Amino acid sequence: MFNPFRDKKKPGELHSNPIMRRYEGNPLLTAQDMPYRATYVFNAGVIRYRDQYVIAPRINIYEADWKSGDLFTGLGFSKDGIKFDIIPDRIRVHYKGEILPMVNDARLTVVDDELYLSFCFENLHSERPGIAKWRNDGTTDFDAVFIGVPQQRNMVLCPNKVNGLYMRLERPSNQWHAPFHIWYSFSPDLRYWGDSELYLGCEDVPFATAKIGAGAPPLLTDKGWLLIFHAVDEDPDRTVIMKNGNRPWHKRYTAGAALFDKDDPTKLIAITKEPLLVAEAPYETGDPELWTEFTIFPCGAVLEDDNQTLRIYYGAGDANTNLATTTLDELWSVMTPCSRIADIATVSWNRKEWTKDYGQNQ
Repeated sequence: MFNPFRDKKKPGELHSNPIMRRYEGNPLLTAQDMPYRATYVFNAGVIRYRDQYVIAPRINIYEADWKSGDLFTGLGFSKDGIKFDIIPDRIRVHYKGEILPMVNDARLTVVDDELYLSFCFENLHSERPGIAKWRNDGTTDFDAVFIGVPQQRNMVLCPNKVNGLYMRLERPSNQWHAPFHIWYSFSPDLRYWGDSELYLGCEDVPFATAKIGAGAPPLLTDKGWLLIFHAVDEDPDRTVIMKNGNRPWHKRYTAGAALFDKDDPTKLIAITKEPLLVAEAPYETGDPELWTEFTIFPCGAVLEDDNQTLRIYYGAGDANTNLATTTLDELWSVMTPCSRIADIATVSWNRKEWTKDYGQNQ
């Protein structure tokens, strides 16, 4: 097997794949649906836990100057995955006798019938990732089982152990510049992590030039482990300045899918050569009230009881939470068999064939 996208070109115009069907009631969640003050509600982790759906949306509050406010994660439950009852209290992640500040961009994972939150939190010493376990006592309290070092986002705890070890995905920033890639690590106890290596390279995604990141926790299917991810490309010609005064914005966030071997979940075997979702609907783009433009950010994927219907929950414009569905059979039909260009992250950029296509001047 080989990667057919080695001669990747700069993405041009992109569109959502016809296999994706947006929920007609989108946006699923907005600030008006919250039981507390909110400006934006987005990037929500969603999962099925026992007999209900659980959601953990990011909540941003901005004051009139758009420069001050608050940031936290909410918690809610639903019987149908459409109408969520949001608890009127923010998630509290306990760590060494303190409550972590500004927990955001959460994902939810069930491991051994326990609910876990993986997240990033903002603090004086940059952004740090973490994993926390729900107390399951009717409150919004979680206890941190792991807190990492900066600078990381998009940490995702995987739902199944691999050879007796827990597995997580992560997206560290590097010391030079983009592109940023997805990595994996293993742990015997959720606290100590190691054996880290490349999971998916930005160079493997045809519609990414700047960075990629894990979206929802991987799902085990009959074809292998399915990962819904986000991909980012940059184009200064797209630069816009939003009404809220956000800095000039020219990134484009889209959603794609990758498939990994059932027996070796670190081995890439297929990927979508085009995005699944691109910001196109009226609540996703073109509205000056959005925080960003051109932004689709998936954080939740739920395979329904029929083992065919796939729900993808995603944020749009860093402003609201939405839902789109497809089926696994449709998804398999738009995936291209491939392997990673770099088996492990040991490639020197002195290699001419590497720097020519994917070097630092990309």
